[in-house]
Amino acid sequence: MKHKILSLFYGQEHVLSGLKDNFLRSFYYRHVKIYSFVLLVINAIIWAIARFVDSNIDTDQIALHYNVDFGIDYYGDTEKIYIIPVLGLVIIIVNFFLYANVSLRKDRKFISHVLLAAAGIANVILLAAIVSIYLVNFR
Repeated sequence: MKHKILSLFYGQEHVLSGLKDNFLRSFYYRHVKIYSFVLLVINAIIWAIARFVDSNIDTDQIALHYNVDFGIDYYGDTEKIYIIPVLGLVIIIVNFFLYANVSLRKDRKFISHVLLAAAGIANVILLAAIVSIYLVNFR
């Protein structure tokens, strides 16, 4: 019984050290470093805009969605604006850990470009969304 319990802990420790090694190994490539830097800069800009909108709005409700056909169609609390940068950060983290788990594969460069570029595109779309929220509420 003790042996089984100890082997479970050893197995989890082994898995965690393997994830750590894969995570650190994934930064070996220059393009991964560049993608990571660009993704974090874009996400930091999204956080800054969300903070700016939250601190400069004087009401409890803001327009969170604008439709060309109907105009403003979704109002919400000002704290809901932070869903956008959190979503961007979650996308970055999930895609990076997916890449770190397949970093030992033969086609790891292609996979890294696909996953990290998808995270970049998603964050650019979220940046456009938060800029549109800023424009709707302040213009």
